[in-house]
Amino acid sequence: MYYRAPGKAVCADVIPFYEGGEFKLFYLRDYRDISVHGEGCPWCLLTSKDLVTYHDCGPVLLRGGEDEQDLYVFTGCCIKAGEEYIIFYTGHNPHLRAKGLPEQKILRAVSRDLVHWEKDRDFVFAAPDWLEMHDFRDPFVFFDEGRQEYCMLLAGRLKNGDPAWARGATLLATSSDLTHWEVEREPFYAPHAYFTHECPDLFRMGDWWYLVFSEFTDRIATTYRMSRSPFGPWEAPKVNTFDGHAFYAAKSVFDGKRRILFGWNCIKQDERDDAPWQWGGTIIPHEIVQQPDGTLAVRCPDEIAAQYPSPVPFEEGRTMGGVKRSGRGYLLGREGVSLQMLGRMPENGKIALTFTASDDCGEFGVLLRANEGTDAYYAVRFEPRFNRLAMDIQPRADNTRHTQVDVERFCPILTGEKNCLLIIFEGSVLEVYVNDKVAMSARMFDHKEGDFGIFTHNTSVCFEDIGLYREVKT
Repeated sequence: MYYRAPGKAVCADVIPFYEGGEFKLFYLRDYRDISVHGEGCPWCLLTSKDLVTYHDCGPVLLRGGEDEQDLYVFTGCCIKAGEEYIIFYTGHNPHLRAKGLPEQKILRAVSRDLVHWEKDRDFVFAAPDWLEMHDFRDPFVFFDEGRQEYCMLLAGRLKNGDPAWARGATLLATSSDLTHWEVEREPFYAPHAYFTHECPDLFRMGDWWYLVFSEFTDRIATTYRMSRSPFGPWEAPKVNTFDGHAFYAAKSVFDGKRRILFGWNCIKQDERDDAPWQWGGTIIPHEIVQQPDGTLAVRCPDEIAAQYPSPVPFEEGRTMGGVKRSGRGYLLGREGVSLQMLGRMPENGKIALTFTASDDCGEFGVLLRANEGTDAYYAVRFEPRFNRLAMDIQPRADNTRHTQVDVERFCPILTGEKNCLLIIFEGSVLEVYVNDKVAMSARMFDHKEGDFGIFTHNTSVCFEDIGLYREVKT
């Protein structure tokens, strides 16, 4: 259901386009095997009508040679102008730096069918001399009705200013003909906070405009800003991210009814729990939902939530601490740890339940793929006193236990009120949704199978409507 490129390859930045009832998802394919595939990265085209089944058309915007600007075909955008489709993309070649040439320039390609693309060899757009020449990428093009001209947002860096790591800016270039572009001196958005604002995206919902970009300086996350105008001033809401650091480089598209955000759930080196996170992974869609105050939240698209319709009967197992049957579920707690194991998990499936926390004193959650002794497992853990949702792994790689969590999200839980939890797992991919507002992507590499259960620590929680579901084999 969640798509990853074939073989050793991974999917990186998704460039979404929607037309004719179908998502056209261009993505960067990193082959992860230079000895077989050579160096470089093309754009591939992935199509889907339902966010569940995908058809990979393979590479459509091909990488160039080692001496060409677009050895790596990096992020950009796809627009339709008349009867023609145009891709503006980043041509990246790290070998050019040694020659004193820019690693990155903006290039262009055209098509009549979104599959067969011809590169426009006469179009080259480089950073002006007052910007750093090696960081000039990720074009996002839109037509502004007020200005009556085309606008291009770019990820760039100012040449001057201290500290150097804070020179990242979203830049604005304008054009009357999609061919001749000029970068405005005043940055579109420059908060002096990040190394670079990658993968810019801009859209309107109701009375608000939203600027989306991804940063790897602070939290390594896709973040957003909001304004009443498409040109700012921009403000950061209290919760300005869509997911954690295991979901990155997300861009969105409107399908006529809703806006879907596509990012990638990154893998780890050698696909081990104790290894560093790496670039690229598996494509994950979230549905963006606007809140009454204009801030944004995300939920699981209905098509994905409906993919595991077959209930799996519970197999009550190990019990520890205070556990009582309560109506449609279990009441666990208070002092120390309470635990109720509930049976074997399928390889792919979902867990849905509701919970009501009595106070914000302790922590609680769901164990996943636990072994018989429950000393090896994954844990989706709520810590209400910290407004935190976290992904924990046992045993931890750091034997001193200084490493507390693998991924975390800001997630306020009101005690005494019923909350909804949805967990979807497919292979190593883990997607967690809370109250149709909070999302957390994570990975489960080392433990391939095991049991699931519910637990509390120094608190009392009522877990109800617990359901374990698997896919229907055809």
